[in-house]
Amino acid sequence: MRYIYFRRAAILAFVFFAVGGVIAQDAKPPDDLNRKIRVKPSAIAAKIGTGVQWEPVWEAAVEKSKATGKPIFWYVATIPKTFMDRKVEIDRYMLAGPFSWPPTVKRLNRDFIPIRTKPTPEQIVQFDLKPYKFVEPGFLVLDSNQGVKLRIDRLTTLHATWFERLLAEALSGGSNAIAKSEADRAEINQAWADFSKGDDAWVPPQPVDGDEWAAEKLLLAGMTSFRRGDHQHAKELWQQAAQAQPDSPTAWKAAAEAEGFGPFVRGFEVYGQLPGSAYRAGIASVGSAAPRGTYTEPELWQRGVDFLLGMQADNGGVFDSDYDFGGFDSLPNVHCAVTALVGMALLESLEHLDANRVDAVRSAISRAAQFVSDDRNINTVDRDEILWAQAYRVRFLATLVQNKFGDTAQYQASLKRAVAGLEQIQLNSGGWAHEYANPFVTATALTALHQAQQAGAPIDTQKVERGLASLGRDRYESGAYPYFTRDEEKPEPAQSLEASAGRIPICEMALWMWQKIDDEQLQKAARLALDHHKYLNVAYKYDNHTSTMAYGGFFFWYDMHARAEMIARISDEPTRKSLAAQHRQLILDLPEIDGCFVDSHELGRCYGTAMALLSLAQVE
Repeated sequence: MRYIYFRRAAILAFVFFAVGGVIAQDAKPPDDLNRKIRVKPSAIAAKIGTGVQWEPVWEAAVEKSKATGKPIFWYVATIPKTFMDRKVEIDRYMLAGPFSWPPTVKRLNRDFIPIRTKPTPEQIVQFDLKPYKFVEPGFLVLDSNQGVKLRIDRLTTLHATWFERLLAEALSGGSNAIAKSEADRAEINQAWADFSKGDDAWVPPQPVDGDEWAAEKLLLAGMTSFRRGDHQHAKELWQQAAQAQPDSPTAWKAAAEAEGFGPFVRGFEVYGQLPGSAYRAGIASVGSAAPRGTYTEPELWQRGVDFLLGMQADNGGVFDSDYDFGGFDSLPNVHCAVTALVGMALLESLEHLDANRVDAVRSAISRAAQFVSDDRNINTVDRDEILWAQAYRVRFLATLVQNKFGDTAQYQASLKRAVAGLEQIQLNSGGWAHEYANPFVTATALTALHQAQQAGAPIDTQKVERGLASLGRDRYESGAYPYFTRDEEKPEPAQSLEASAGRIPICEMALWMWQKIDDEQLQKAARLALDHHKYLNVAYKYDNHTSTMAYGGFFFWYDMHARAEMIARISDEPTRKSLAAQHRQLILDLPEIDGCFVDSHELGRCYGTAMALLSLAQVE
């Protein structure tokens, strides 16, 4: 079998976050590692969301609403014909997030008629619950006549207080209703408020015998340990929380976090303090996106860095992504790639942070560099995502060398090995592949090799020339590129420019770097990408391809980052500044309620935030 020799050390680097601890660290790896492995919750974790008294029948919910005057809270986890791949995973984020938060559970049961059903064909038409029009997960609040009082979708970033305020908005109760519903939780609420301040010196309260908040305190203690990088201790504390009060929604949530599929451990649930305007998200913006103008650029850097630091494990790795399209065996390479991008973003942030933050960030960068330099943290047998691990660690290590950061000699040696690894996986055709051979992956390899050369690393110029020849063969005369390697016997398809506008920048930039095209062609590519941004934008927050043009949520920040890098290289200053301003505004319109970024659930918010900050740095 192809993956039978998968290295055991690579499994140890990611098994907890890949499969939620289902496989013990000393267990034999599964035989078929190319398959996807999704978590099966334990009996306790499977209870997430059941504290809400969901009405199982729509007609009964409507009758109860009419009889009581209470509005219907309709949780829509998914819709028919959706483009979303991770329907189960994002449903679990909601069930273990807001629907396991005690004040929210209490409010839903007391003030609403909650229901959790898939829309019928008639409801799809009645409430316009169609792909693109409604991106799951989300909810509707309806009056007893089924009139829409509130409609929120695209709930990618979860924040307990914000969600509570949305419910208060639906009830027209405002902040007083929130205070009333939580009056009996003063002690534990203070602990959560202290946690939200992000003070690393803060010690969470410890439960005592008979403590009614035991599970919640242990959950909070685990979150504190996780945020400080001790992920193993966090898991242990969450397991204790699950056993402390096994009939508590908080315990169910803790079990989900311990098993690796909770929203906090995956980075989708946050507890930091928000500015006032952020609480209008969903009302003054779409879903969990921050209303426009909520954050300044310096604030985005500050908040993005805080989030990335809180998601990094003490071994330097970042493990929130569960992008497993290449199978279980490819996850170490995904984690290596994301860690490299996070390291690059943190390195860039040093120019944007106050002096008192520098030491912590430099330490995180060094740990990330050690992680990606260690070949035991990648799976060299994998051929689905190994390209991303090699290419992005080449870029990270080259950037460290170019910036004379830390032990330059050590990073040069690691860079040399990474370059050799990247060159080794070149195809006989001259191109490169990840899950399949294509021009944008070839361009990614070529841009990484170019940066490695600039950092003084030896590269095989013959391999570069073969790669450039492959990329040139894939290029249509219009400047468009196919999604797969080009069939030269077939004519250029209709709408090829529209369909490839997202990947054109990385491909054209690679040719420009190696002096195969000129500045005018770079300008043309940038304009094409911006003019056709709508085709990429429609895929935002989806976990799969969304149209025949092959765009998908997981391409969003990849394309945005390449576009930013390409614009920054345009030599004509007025053109560069004009295009950069357009692209910069697109980025500034995309932060979530907490000032971080995302494009798809399986790639994760660490990837999205790192890519967004790297893109922002290019077009400042």
